[in-house]
Amino acid sequence: MLSIGRKIFLLLSGSLIFLVLLAFLVLERGQSREWEQFHRLQNLAFARFATTEVLKLFRGDFSAQLPQRRVELAELLAFNRNLAAVQLYGPGGRLLFDSGPFIEFSPFNSPPPDPVRLTSVELSSRMFADPGQGRVLDLLVPARSPSGQYVLSVRYLVSFRSLDESLATMRRQFALIGLAALVLCLALSAAVARWLSRPLKELSLGAHQIAGGNLDHRLFFRGRDELSRLGEAFNLMAASLKSRNQELLRANVDLARANEELGATQQQLVRSERLAAVGQLAAGVSHEIDNPVGIILGYAELMLHELPPDASARQDLQVIIDECRRCRRITGGLLGLARPSTSVLECFDIPALLRSTLDGLRPQKLFRTLELDLDLPSALDWWGHADPLRQVLINLLLNAAQALGGQGRIRVSCRRLDGGVELLVEDSGPGVAAQMREKVFEPFFSTKKRGEGTGLGLSVCRKLAEEQGGNLILEDSALGGAALRLFLPQGTGEKDFDKVQSNSLG
Repeated sequence: MLSIGRKIFLLLSGSLIFLVLLAFLVLERGQSREWEQFHRLQNLAFARFATTEVLKLFRGDFSAQLPQRRVELAELLAFNRNLAAVQLYGPGGRLLFDSGPFIEFSPFNSPPPDPVRLTSVELSSRMFADPGQGRVLDLLVPARSPSGQYVLSVRYLVSFRSLDESLATMRRQFALIGLAALVLCLALSAAVARWLSRPLKELSLGAHQIAGGNLDHRLFFRGRDELSRLGEAFNLMAASLKSRNQELLRANVDLARANEELGATQQQLVRSERLAAVGQLAAGVSHEIDNPVGIILGYAELMLHELPPDASARQDLQVIIDECRRCRRITGGLLGLARPSTSVLECFDIPALLRSTLDGLRPQKLFRTLELDLDLPSALDWWGHADPLRQVLINLLLNAAQALGGQGRIRVSCRRLDGGVELLVEDSGPGVAAQMREKVFEPFFSTKKRGEGTGLGLSVCRKLAEEQGGNLILEDSALGGAALRLFLPQGTGEKDFDKVQSNSLG
């Protein structure tokens, strides 16, 4: 495929070459015709003038010695250097005299004159070609006596050799001039094609740059012609495309951000709807559980009140009372599963809370054969909500113990971070598949066997963590199983010394 520069070069050079050749052809043909016409007219005038002189030379006597007459005739007509031979014919067409070729010319064969021409009373001319002489002009001039009677005809054979040589020289000169003109035309065509194609090539490259995403590419043309204005229009287009592209990028970023926010909002709404449904279910269950727990708590407090201070059963009754109160707090938390918590911040020691929670779980069957590791600081005072945190820890530990089936290792660690505290519960169990790690936080979704769980534990734990501004995530454990990482932000508040523990009676 030819480029635009080559097309312009071929079209322009072809047009110029055609015009130059046509011009030189017209000039050569015109010059040749003018020279031939001038040569013909000149020899016609010569023939009219020379005929009278030839007749005077012969004076009607054609019997003299031919060589002498030939020399005299050559001297008489020597001013016409193109005259090749002279012949004289009588009225009957008989050849009276033939000078033969003059000394400058080689012998040649001339055809006999036409009888019609010999009887003509007017000067006649014709052209014939001879292999040795080239073109020859045959002039036949009738000669008359003073009385007007036809006497004889004088035939002049004029060679066009000098004219042909001049024409050949002229053609060679024209060819050289034409060749120089062709070279000049080619150079001019190449310069014009390059001048026209360079901006077009830059426009093509600029278009490819724009198409490739380089919207900073610009064109710089000199002058105020159409190509320069086209370059300015290209630069304006590139600037406009860049502005539109930046607007689109900003719009895409805004749309992506809005989409993320919408997705988060949608997830929050779905979670809220699920938690609301769970809350409605929990309300009925809590109501049914709260009544018998309240009765047990009331009787336990009465029995504790009636026992003497040194009775050994007082400690057991106190444990029953504490657990009943915790059950009531749990059922209260279930009732508020779908609404934010309004509990008051308090200062407590997280390691102590963890140890007391583990001490309460150790007597259970699932924890008797488990290996429990604690990586806790000696003390870590924290402003927050102790009961929701205890509930989250119990659920996490129970889930880990159920996953281990009573055989394995559980490790609980705690550390302070910038802006909060991190609790990590790990186990050496089978773990949770990556595609299931978000589903386990959905209400009623459980990986346990049927009858071993309701699927509410982790969803409640995340809900309680989010209510305190924290987060709960599931990941792989270094022990080979699952690891639940709980992050809680630093809370602020003051101790409430007027706070009294609630009981079933008050």
